[in-house]
Amino acid sequence: MDVRGSQAASGGSSTSAIVEAALAAARPAPGLRWLDIGCGRGDLLRLVRERWQPAALRGTDALDWLAEDLRGVVDFAALGAERSEGLEQADRVLLVEVIEHLEAPWSALRAAARLTAPGGWIVVSTPNLATLRHRLELAVRGTLTSFRPGYTPHLAPALPHVTERILREEGLLTQAPEYAEADVISFSGGRAWPEWLRRRYPRLSSVSVIIAAQRPPS
Repeated sequence: MDVRGSQAASGGSSTSAIVEAALAAARPAPGLRWLDIGCGRGDLLRLVRERWQPAALRGTDALDWLAEDLRGVVDFAALGAERSEGLEQADRVLLVEVIEHLEAPWSALRAAARLTAPGGWIVVSTPNLATLRHRLELAVRGTLTSFRPGYTPHLAPALPHVTERILREEGLLTQAPEYAEADVISFSGGRAWPEWLRRRYPRLSSVSVIIAAQRPPS
């Protein structure tokens, strides 16, 4: 499946728990310029518009499936995540559950980092490979839960330390990883980790890992 087909199969959206955690990690405030790379239907940008009076909203995606109510509000460009031609720097750059869909995730991450304005923040979320479920499946079956052979939307597993290294190489200051959304407990019939336990052991029990980094002010 090509990248465009992969994105379509994924549905172009993320869960509310991951979106809310990514927005919190972005340190939102009024009057900022936002860029959502791989914006899908624009659900995240809609929340920014409703809550924080942004100075500008921009979204990019390989597929033009932006919701009708956001057309004329969001400056949309039909670009794959690896491309940045014609894009201006933004105060907040978001890649929420995007890089795992890409054939060239590190090129896309470098391009996004360079679009982060001085003093601005970039937030990257991706499946958390350190969960107990991933570890057990890798040990027993030799596969990663989020990257099983039959699940074609996901192409590129991304470890947090590699994401952090790329961002640091691009001149950004990274924060400690954060985590979002309770994962399923292995052999439980689909039950998720209770929230209190997820908060205590986030790395082992959270679906998504979130890396935030700031470009130092000029």
